[in-house]
Amino acid sequence: MPSFITKRGVEFAQTDMAGFAHFSEFARWMESAEHELFRSVGLSVTMRIDGRHVSWPRRSCSFEFLRPLRFEDEFDISLWIKEIGKSSVTWAAEFLRERTICATGTCTTVCCDIPVDGPVTAISVPNEIRERLAPFQNKETES
Repeated sequence: MPSFITKRGVEFAQTDMAGFAHFSEFARWMESAEHELFRSVGLSVTMRIDGRHVSWPRRSCSFEFLRPLRFEDEFDISLWIKEIGKSSVTWAAEFLRERTICATGTCTTVCCDIPVDGPVTAISVPNEIRERLAPFQNKETES
C-alpha cells in the first residue's frame, strides 16, 4: 500500500549551531505530514465524530538520524501506518533528500475523546476513520 509523500524545506531557524536541522524539527515535520494526510482523506486530527471530540495525543515517538539535513535542503517525508490497533495508530516515516534516507521515525498516537470539561478517554478508532486511513497502512517494500 502506498505511503503519503509531502515536501518540506529546512528553514534557518530550524537549524542548530552545527548548521544541521535540529532534532526536534523532525517530530514537528512528522506531525505536520500526519495532519496533511488526514486532510487529504477528508478528516482532521481534531474533529467531532459520533458526538465526541476526537483527537490524537502522542503516546511515544522515536527517531533515528542517519544523515544531516541543512539550511535550504529540500526533502520529502514519506509517511505510512505501521499498525492500526483498537485505539491507536502507529505511524512510520522516512525523511529523504534526493531519494536518500536522512532519518526515520515512528510515532504512536491514541484516539481519544477530549471533552471540553472532563477526562480524556482513549476510545476505539471509529470505523469511518479506520476506513479512510486504510490505504496508507503498511508501506510496500521497495526494491
